[in-house]
Amino acid sequence: MELSHLPVGAHGAAQRTSVRATPRPLAADQPVVEGAVPLVFDAAGSWCFGWYHRATGAPRGVGVVLCRPIGYEAMCSYQTYTRLAELLARAGFDVLRFDYQGTGESAGDDADPYRVRAWMASIQCAAAQLRSLAGVSRLALFGVRLGATLAAHAASEMGDIESLVLWAPCVTGRAFTRELRAASANRAIQPGAANEGDVEALGCLYTAQTLQDLQALDCTRLQQMPAGRVLLIGRDDMPVASNLPQALQSLGVHTTCEALPGYARMMVEPHESAPEFATLDAIAAWLAAAPGLDGASLPRLPVRVRSGELEGGVRESAISFGPENALFGVLAEPAQAGIASETAVLLLNVGGNYRAGPNRLYVRMARSLAAAGMHAFRFDLGGIGDSRSATGPRSRTRDYFSIAAAADVRAAIDFLTTRGCSKFVLVGVCSGSYVAFQAALADDRVTGQVLMNSRLLEWREGDDDAWQASMQQHYKSSAFYWRALLRPEVHRRLWRGEVDVRGIARRLATVAHARLRRAAARLTGHGGQREESVIASTRRLSARGTDTLVVMAAQDDGRDYMEFHFGTGGSRLRNDPHFRMVVVDDSDHTFSTRQSQQNVIGIVQRHLLR
Repeated sequence: MELSHLPVGAHGAAQRTSVRATPRPLAADQPVVEGAVPLVFDAAGSWCFGWYHRATGAPRGVGVVLCRPIGYEAMCSYQTYTRLAELLARAGFDVLRFDYQGTGESAGDDADPYRVRAWMASIQCAAAQLRSLAGVSRLALFGVRLGATLAAHAASEMGDIESLVLWAPCVTGRAFTRELRAASANRAIQPGAANEGDVEALGCLYTAQTLQDLQALDCTRLQQMPAGRVLLIGRDDMPVASNLPQALQSLGVHTTCEALPGYARMMVEPHESAPEFATLDAIAAWLAAAPGLDGASLPRLPVRVRSGELEGGVRESAISFGPENALFGVLAEPAQAGIASETAVLLLNVGGNYRAGPNRLYVRMARSLAAAGMHAFRFDLGGIGDSRSATGPRSRTRDYFSIAAAADVRAAIDFLTTRGCSKFVLVGVCSGSYVAFQAALADDRVTGQVLMNSRLLEWREGDDDAWQASMQQHYKSSAFYWRALLRPEVHRRLWRGEVDVRGIARRLATVAHARLRRAAARLTGHGGQREESVIASTRRLSARGTDTLVVMAAQDDGRDYMEFHFGTGGSRLRNDPHFRMVVVDDSDHTFSTRQSQQNVIGIVQRHLLR
């Protein structure tokens, strides 16, 4: 796979103190995120994807490398990291935020060997890259959770980091692996067969080797001082006792410990996550308080256009597009000129998850489809990830079910026509399927749609209907609950009061009520248009030749909604050659296991190639 690299222009005792807080490839003069440009850099034998935020305030001569958490926590904290990078750039710092090799939009996979070493090497290579880009000799590292742990160990190895900010660090890798094992054991859908000792947790695979290497991490046993000064920020959702301040003090580190808000607000579902700007201001103020920040720096070096190769013969390009180039995406396509088909697949955001998709689903799907000869464009709708919006970041559930997003899809199709594409397939999970459905109705250039684990395909503004509201309350499908009653252990949980009987009953009642209301409308001949509007719209799409593939996890709560409209297994449209519905087992709402991702990617790819 090939990736296009775009042009881009003193120590003391530990103490507690207060700190105050026309579409075309993206070029250096057209940042998507404020003052930022995308790039890739060599790391761990491959490459990492990142964003360089050049200092827009009076330069301080200091670069800051932002080290992300791993897995699901990286997705939750994405907006916080982006806003922190922008804030630091305005304060005069040059900033690099990036994905470790094998994570996010970088090359590699979590099943590759030596993951911990690769993550550490990624940090060290990011630091070297930032020195070259910004011409700075002084560096600071920032990290949250395991990102903080990795930053501390990488800094200790490097030996030349000036400042280090550790927010809720996992003090030991052993404690982190215990969390992973607990999360894996408690998941509703257990992953399929894996290599002995591997653990799948929170949408990420940790091989036995990765777990072993993680357990060797211990921030209280660093071999040498990681930085001259360290800011430790605790969690605001639970107290965590640690001897890390004392361990850092024994190495001669000037240590500041603070209890600042923002962790709990950051580590929630991505569509609910929000930055705590007071804490981000405090971090910037602490970094700016380092002695001797006189703004001196080395000459800045331009970033050259370069490319990297990966398996599969695929090229990835970072693209800005849309009005004022406010939207951002990554296009995967065959590297060899002239062999790509006319089909473009557009992957639409799932809630507040940025374009990589939940559990990296869209990255894997895009690269697989591109290897099969298609163009695959994963991009952020306005107000999500790295795409700007006049109304700012999205913050409400309603924002993700917005008909206005169809304009962003239309802009993406406009761009893809310039790449020779004439067939356009929209793919989305949950809210992404809502956007796909509405955009397909609004743009007759759409030749296909893939709707996965949909909860709603229509939303009437101001409608407080219980059916619509119930689809945003996460339960399981009715089929799951009826089958569960056959299991003795479920009855034991019922007697112990461990089941939300009232909530499940309300959900089943709304499904039954919707069916009765539709049946009454059919008998009386009055009303019913509302209940039939989804299937009527789908039939209109079929009439113009637009294919629809519905993929539903057997246990997913959206199955009730989709089968209400399309019948069990899509039976109401069984004679429609443009419609197909597939129900898959052993999958959760966001296809978080490797096996479920392989299954759904295979289903989509075979459908598009047939």
